[in-house]
Amino acid sequence: MQSVKRIGLLGGSFDPIHKGHLQLAKAILKDGCDEVWLLPCVVSPLKENKLSNFDLRVKMIQAAIRPFKKMKVCTIEKQLPLPSYTYNTLQVLKKKMPQIQFIFYIGNDQAKQLDQWYRIEDCLKLCEFRIFRRDEAEIQCPYHLKTVNLPLIPISSTQVRKGRIQDVPKSVAHIIWEKGLYLEEMTAASMSEKRYLHSLSVAQTSKEIASAHHLDEKKAYRAGLLHDLCKQMPQEAMEAWMKLKEPMHLHEPKAIWHGYIVDHMLKRKFVIRDKDLLCAVHHHVAGESKNAYAMIVFIADKCNPLRNYDISRQLSLAKSNLKKAREVVSEEQKNYLKERN
Repeated sequence: MQSVKRIGLLGGSFDPIHKGHLQLAKAILKDGCDEVWLLPCVVSPLKENKLSNFDLRVKMIQAAIRPFKKMKVCTIEKQLPLPSYTYNTLQVLKKKMPQIQFIFYIGNDQAKQLDQWYRIEDCLKLCEFRIFRRDEAEIQCPYHLKTVNLPLIPISSTQVRKGRIQDVPKSVAHIIWEKGLYLEEMTAASMSEKRYLHSLSVAQTSKEIASAHHLDEKKAYRAGLLHDLCKQMPQEAMEAWMKLKEPMHLHEPKAIWHGYIVDHMLKRKFVIRDKDLLCAVHHHVAGESKNAYAMIVFIADKCNPLRNYDISRQLSLAKSNLKKAREVVSEEQKNYLKERN
């Protein structure tokens, strides 16, 4: 007699999927499941934050689980009414595949508020629920459910969105960069609000200058947004980066080190290979490069609208003659530094 197929269900927003999710999926397989299906929700009933595009989240999941034959992505919630209630999902799955034994896995944080789930009593009748126990953490759940031990995984999608791109597979990092996901959130998390507003202004100004020269607006915007990503990095970390990657510039003022470091950070975090963008962020301080995007970000940084002086003449020149504008702004910058000694 053939045994019943057991499929573990792992729901979530997966915004984005990260290495911790993959560890959870592997633990589900070890718990006796034949397959594990990842169930991205369209919207989360118990979360207020707006989620990224559903299809993009699915694309990232597919990229992450591609090496694992027993992991699948189930997009059934896209076909169901909103909000994405687990009850609706389980009801449809059981109706379509009554011969399958489904097991729904949740974390301790979800277990605490399980009684708030829509028609939870009916959910428990449709499917067995199990809780991931992390180390010796106390399980706080209004229902008596079986637990599955799991080592502590200190990774979260929130941390990834704030810059911990190393916590996602490289295939996912490529998609994040390709689609420009979370860039504003990452930038905001790495600096003060004032510096972030400056970066947004530089990004928009870079985009406008690029448009005037029929260049890639998206590339210019990203370079402008990320140019100060390392500006407020702790001094010790900045010095370590400089010793490792730019020792020949260690003698230069620490105030400009962030310009040398940021391109290395982007190459490591996002696996970025766009030479124009890397050149632009690397040279945004001194403005020595004649690369079009480097000139754009240099000008936008020194002449963005948030500065406390009139920069309309320089910006107008930048939109008509990029090279001449770089020379003018560079000369003004030198004179300004001389006055400041």
